[in-house]
Amino acid sequence: MKKHITLIFVILLSVACKEETNKETNQTVKSEPKQEVTTQINSSADYSSLFKNYTCDVSVTELAKVLQIPDSDISAQTSNSPNECLFKIKGFGEGHDNTGTTLRLMLVPSSKGQSKKEIANLLKDKAELSSGILMGRDIVLADAGDCYIASQPRRGTVRILNENYDSFIVITYQTKASVQGRTEEQHDELKIMSNDLANYLVTTHKK
Repeated sequence: MKKHITLIFVILLSVACKEETNKETNQTVKSEPKQEVTTQINSSADYSSLFKNYTCDVSVTELAKVLQIPDSDISAQTSNSPNECLFKIKGFGEGHDNTGTTLRLMLVPSSKGQSKKEIANLLKDKAELSSGILMGRDIVLADAGDCYIASQPRRGTVRILNENYDSFIVITYQTKASVQGRTEEQHDELKIMSNDLANYLVTTHKK
């Protein structure tokens, strides 16, 4: 009889210990904080003078040095906007009025979300498409490391993008078809020169 009582006591004690262990385990699981998924925004230097309140601050001499062409091949034009630079460049086609190529540099309103989306889509296309980005488009990281330079040769444009600002900088050098006498080689050279100018602007305005 004593053996039966002892056996019953051991069984009850074992069950009680298991219930207590399970209870403690459940309490431990419940007390663990939930992990929040956050979207990391890339940090960058201060580019307020470029993306917020840019004013045309590129001289003919300065531009000639960046583009590596003679000063005499560049003439500054008057713009009605303080956020825009206009230049005429010789040697890359005569243009409709035989005055050369119009090079425009200006600040364009946008949004942080749009810039972030544009950067992500271009990077995705570049990584996934076997021949790179369609129609000659491309995106590269600027030399400064925290802005992107997106080019669209068929449109004759190069953009400077930074997802931390509500605007972007665009450099236009006209489409090949719009400039009389421009060769394919000259058009390709203008793309490279515009990328150089974009890198120059990013480096100059980085704080």
